[in-house]
Amino acid sequence: MRGICFDVGGTLVRPEAEPTTGQVAQVLGISLDEARAVMEQGAKRCRITPEDLACDLAAAFGRPALVGSLTHVLERARQRAAEPELFADVEPALAVLRERGFVLFALTNSLGSSIPAEPPTVFRTLLDRVVYSAETGAVKPERAAFTAVEHVCGLGPDQLLHVGDSLRADVAGAAAAGWHTAWLDRRFADGPLLSAARTVRLHTLTTLPLLLPAGPAPAPPVTSETC
Repeated sequence: MRGICFDVGGTLVRPEAEPTTGQVAQVLGISLDEARAVMEQGAKRCRITPEDLACDLAAAFGRPALVGSLTHVLERARQRAAEPELFADVEPALAVLRERGFVLFALTNSLGSSIPAEPPTVFRTLLDRVVYSAETGAVKPERAAFTAVEHVCGLGPDQLLHVGDSLRADVAGAAAAGWHTAWLDRRFADGPLLSAARTVRLHTLTTLPLLLPAGPAPAPPVTSETC
């Protein structure tokens, strides 16, 4: 294993009590499932301004008077994305993993309206790259989302570990792509929820360096016999 990829919201970054999609659903007066479906079809697959997304959503649901309220919700989400609040265990754990030689990435199903102009400073310090669904056009658990990370880092599925808090988007998606997986269960969920045989269950990122104490194996030398 040479690279580790992390989900963002709920894994590295503390989410709001009511996520952005839930706030949008409340403003529009629709269900959370409806809002999620609309976001996954479009807004999480391309860059868009908060104002334009607000207009699109208001038009799609016949609520033109709500453009201002929707814009306010989406602008706040963009501001939070630019200055994320990390969980306390993130910086110490990632700093150790980086010292040990792992390449570190994040993969997030991001609203195109929430991508900051520049990656937050803390991410530039801790991670080699943040891969946004709104820049790749693919959302987890789709295979193409994980393929995008493979292309960025030049590593194969068997060399990559994905760590995330969603069993569907993170664990099932990464496992289907042939990656190693770790489920970050910060809430200590009950029941037999793991479906991927290779999945490790964590309750804190502090555990991850303990499971990977030696760092990645060096890459094999390229010779004429292996080219």
